[in-house]
Amino acid sequence: MAKSAVIIGGSLAGLMHGIMLKHHGYNVTILEQEPSTSRQGYDAGIKLGPNVLSFMKNHDRVNREYKIDSVSPVTFNADGKPKPKHKQEMTATSWGLFSSILRANFCEQGSKAVPNAPKRKSGDGEVVFRNGAKVKDLSYAGGKVAVHFEDITNGLDDTISADLVVVADGTQSSIRGILLPDVKRRYAGYICWRGTVPESEMDEQYNSEYANRFTFHFMNKEYIICYTVPTDEGDLEPGKRLHNWLWYMPLPEDSSEYSKVMTDTNGITHSGTVPRGLVHPKVWENLKSIASSKCPPGIVSMMEKSKLPFVTKVYDVTSSKASFFGGNVFLVGDALFTLRPNIGMSTQHAAYDCEMLEHVIEGTMTTAQWETAVLRCGNAQQHFAYMVASYGLGTKLQFILNALRWGLLLLGQNLGLS
Repeated sequence: MAKSAVIIGGSLAGLMHGIMLKHHGYNVTILEQEPSTSRQGYDAGIKLGPNVLSFMKNHDRVNREYKIDSVSPVTFNADGKPKPKHKQEMTATSWGLFSSILRANFCEQGSKAVPNAPKRKSGDGEVVFRNGAKVKDLSYAGGKVAVHFEDITNGLDDTISADLVVVADGTQSSIRGILLPDVKRRYAGYICWRGTVPESEMDEQYNSEYANRFTFHFMNKEYIICYTVPTDEGDLEPGKRLHNWLWYMPLPEDSSEYSKVMTDTNGITHSGTVPRGLVHPKVWENLKSIASSKCPPGIVSMMEKSKLPFVTKVYDVTSSKASFFGGNVFLVGDALFTLRPNIGMSTQHAAYDCEMLEHVIEGTMTTAQWETAVLRCGNAQQHFAYMVASYGLGTKLQFILNALRWGLLLLGQNLGLS
């Protein structure tokens, strides 16, 4: 009899784990709280680390181009003069395109980006992607994990049992709140503005300066990063792609500016993200005015042409445990560790958790070894994120202290002390 798995959360982390388990013969059900059968990525960019690329090499059957390599990081002064830095590369894609590829691999869902989804192969498990399923609790008996959830489309409660459960319901994980009630999200004290603009709408001068590069503009304890991404529909052709920009800036919760920025056009104050299309026009106009006085012309142009920006509070989550119910429940991705977006490692972190779990499935790693690996990796990445954030948003002393803490943590891990 085939083994069964339930994935709680249908975003990138949940989909990667679902695909991997499907390819190992598990019958997999993904329970996603969002009732809509389609999720918009808003052309937001994501960085692709080595574990993501390894996952795609081993498990992707769509076989279409999806990523853009950006090279030679450049820092621009306010007057627009570039200062090239050391040679380095970054690989990125758009959230929507990557999600469409994963959905096609998991449950054969077609899209504009993937019109012909790959069919199930012999040896694959059967899969279900169920929207509108709000998981309320877990219980364990007789070697099975029971997942109790509500169908929010009709208000009816239901239960599904499985041999293995992966909790991948993101930074606000309700299941983490049950398993680890003392672990809370912590506001990092700053926000991230995000937006995109098509290359076709930018002047050729700025396209030549910013295309296929990841660029930085540092200000006083805030900074902007830009890089090129494909569209959610999968356009990778030069001239049809997107410039993706992110602006990190401090925003104390007790400031008057906080309530202005985080309150949308309907008067609702958000604790996480003010979505695309709901940012208050006065707030957005004020930010563009600030940009015109502090940013290089290319970035000013990007912001002027960005039609639907959004803003997100940056949080930290640090879990102390990753495996539960005798090694039958696994906490992964942002639900396990929420990493600051400054390092662009959220998807990479989820792919690492997935790769380590695959070793457990294959019998080359124990559950205890998996838990040690993902906790160590998550802690190291989180301290690295603290260091990177303090470089652009803090003082030199804060950066030095965070660098020392990160280095000592790595040393302790290498010596087996943590």
